[in-house]
Amino acid sequence: MPRRSDSATGLVIVACLSAGLGCEQIETQALEAGHHRLQLVVPAGWEHLDHGRQHLFRSGECQMSLVDMGIATQEGLVHDLQQAETLWRAGRREDAFARLRELRGPMLQEKSKDQVAEFWRPWAEVEDRPHPADSATVQAVFTALIEGTAIFPPVTAEDLTAYVLESRLDTKRYEIASQTPRPVSGAVWTEVETWDRVSHLARSRLAWTENGGYLLVLGVDRGPAEQVDAAFAALLTSIQVVPAAPAPR
Repeated sequence: MPRRSDSATGLVIVACLSAGLGCEQIETQALEAGHHRLQLVVPAGWEHLDHGRQHLFRSGECQMSLVDMGIATQEGLVHDLQQAETLWRAGRREDAFARLRELRGPMLQEKSKDQVAEFWRPWAEVEDRPHPADSATVQAVFTALIEGTAIFPPVTAEDLTAYVLESRLDTKRYEIASQTPRPVSGAVWTEVETWDRVSHLARSRLAWTENGGYLLVLGVDRGPAEQVDAAFAALLTSIQVVPAAPAPR
């Protein structure tokens, strides 16, 4: 059931108006969106709902979302494979295999069918067996999958933008109107404005950044640009991404 965020408030910034009209308290919230630890300021007049991997911001009929979209690069893919292996070692075989089946990422898309098929080959051979594989075989599968991530070329910024757009938009109807790198508190976001391919209306905005091998995406879900743009810009520029800790060796 949706719940209003009561995340740790973090520090409180007091912004005094230079005109001497008083002081306005701006509360910075500390929260987690899936793999990402963040601090941000909810735009004035907007409601914040915390759904774990997804955070919603609402004002009337307008809505923005901040979402962990999962694996962005080989680093994230390796980390998810290691997590699945940890589940298997803990005796949670079905949970581990479910984690493998749920793997998604830009390097696992249809555009590289041969590479994807080669990557999944060790797992496919085990899944096709009529009887459960023994422990030695399963361990060999995890080892082969982790080593097999090297088969994929590095994921580019263009790959990630295409992946985000394909995941969030009807790309047959909408296209990129503009794309801008946006440094925010030490992180580099890619901010994209989209519009209808034919009319060049129905403008909308989204932005993404990569953190520790995972995608973090801020997007407008609904609402006219003239009502949402200012809040989107304010929310984006307030986000502080806490860098992911290095994976244990």
